[in-house]
Order: sequence, then structure tokens, then C-alpha cells
Amino acid sequence: MRARVTSFLIAIVLWCILSYTVSVPYPHEVFIKFVELLIYPEPILGKTLVQHALSSILRVLVASLIAFSIAIPLGILCGWFKAIREVVVPIVEVLRPIPPIAWIPLAYIVFAPLPNTVYVSQLFIVFVGAFFPCFVSVFDYARNTPNELIEMAKVFNANDLAILRHIVIPYSVQGILTGIRIGLGVGWMCIIAAEMLATSGSGLGYFIMVMYEVGGRTTEIVCGIAMIGIIGYLMNYLLLKVERMIPWR
Repeated sequence: MRARVTSFLIAIVLWCILSYTVSVPYPHEVFIKFVELLIYPEPILGKTLVQHALSSILRVLVASLIAFSIAIPLGILCGWFKAIREVVVPIVEVLRPIPPIAWIPLAYIVFAPLPNTVYVSQLFIVFVGAFFPCFVSVFDYARNTPNELIEMAKVFNANDLAILRHIVIPYSVQGILTGIRIGLGVGWMCIIAAEMLATSGSGLGYFIMVMYEVGGRTTEIVCGIAMIGIIGYLMNYLLLKVERMIPWR
């Protein structure tokens, strides 16, 4: 606890020094404006910072849930069945290095015929960002299941499906939670970038971009950035707590 307080104080001091030298609002100015934006709607957009944050969070959760529901079973199957691995993994390794942001222009073109083009495109970008970290984490754990556990199961005449169910999947739980934590973090970054590049009407990325376009309202921009950091920290903190609760971790 003492280390965290010290780290916070150091950050505040460095922030004050930075504000003194360049055009960055002081911490107390940001704090006052941050509290104000939490309570009262911003005049231009007509929404509070909480409403923008909830919009971003909802998009991330929806897209990440879809990504994890595919990445987790696919990662386990690729880790256990060689035939599936030889087909799927090469495709993943080609697509995985492509930054999710690079998909944004194509997504807006591909999903243009749909009624909610911007919303669907943003979900797709988050899906791409969340899918690959989760898949890789689950795949690595499933593929590296200890041989002694597998051999012991075979001694008791367990077939492949029984080994998959009772050994590979439980052993991969740590990889699943790690993949969800990393994937959710990447997805959170992706939604902010996607919101900045399209008129979505709400969201923290959209809020920051509008504040920039209406005259460079630096204090509001920093408030939006602070909200992004706070939410990202809380998501990571909660998932780490869940990871530590696994009895066989």
C-alpha cells in the first residue's frame, strides 16, 4: 500500500512539472473538471463522462464475449488435436501480427450495407483485438499439458475425449483467464481507437476526438484519457483477483 501511495505521489509531482513546462492542465484542474463531467452532461455532446464510458464498456464486453466464446474452444481443440492445429494455427499466425487498427478502414467498407455500420465495425475491431491474445494463451496451455498426466489417464483406459475433458481443459483454465485478461485489455485499447475514427455519437474515444476538434479543450481530453486508464486498471485488477482464486494455480 505504501509503495502505491509513493508511486501516486511521484506521478503527481512529475505531472506538475510537465504542466509547468508545456501546455498540459495541472492535476487539480483535471480533477475538478473530471468530477464535473461525471455529474453534469458535457454541453456539446449532452452526455456525462460516465455515459460515454458505459457505451465503450458495453461495446468491448459484447465483442470480447463473442471473441472469447470462439477463441477458448478453438484454442483447446488446436492444442489437443494435431489435425485441427495444422489447419488453424498457420492461418492464425498470418493474421495475428496485423494490428487491429489496420482493419478499421476495411471494416467500415465491408459492413457498410448493414444498418448499424459504425457499431458493427467497432465490434469487429474489438473482436480482432481480443481474439488472438486469448487464442494464443489457451492454445499454449492446452498444447503443453504435462505428458505424465496424460499417460496416467491412459493407464486407466481413458480415451481422447475423456483426457480432453478431465485433464486438458482443467489444466488450460489458467491460460483461459490469462487470455481473457490480456484480450480484454487489447480490446479496450481497440475500441478507443475505433471510436476516434468514426462518428459513433458516444464513447470515450469519440468524446476525446470531439473535444480536440472543438478547439483543443485539453482539460476535457485529459479527463477522457484518465477515465480510460482508470477503467483499464480496474478491469485488469478484477481479473487478476479472479486468477488468484484458482485453487490449482
